[in-house]
Amino acid sequence: MSTGYTTWKVTALLFSGRQNPEWLLTAAQQKSWMELWDSAVLNDEAVKPPPVLGYSGCTLRFDERSHWHLHNGCVSFFEDDKIVTKKDRDREMELFLLHTAAPELVDTLVSMKII
Repeated sequence: MSTGYTTWKVTALLFSGRQNPEWLLTAAQQKSWMELWDSAVLNDEAVKPPPVLGYSGCTLRFDERSHWHLHNGCVSFFEDDKIVTKKDRDREMELFLLHTAAPELVDTLVSMKII
């Protein structure tokens, strides 16, 4: 996995039936994300499924076959048939990604009490 991939896309999973907001990470944000991911500890607890309605976490798409999904204090990396799940203490990784959104979306997330 190379942090040089320039189209890492974050999606805030806010809606069912409507398009969710998406944005791209900069190279510096990609590097910071990888530092957070590398320093996180493996999760050995069952991962609770996200809620069906309302905010259900966020995703970071790395490429066509790889992505992270963050919710409920966990972050899972999916690549082909492999899944690695780590703890997201105090939602640090999730909040990092959400704060990389455009300021008006961050304001919306704050008003929705997501961040």
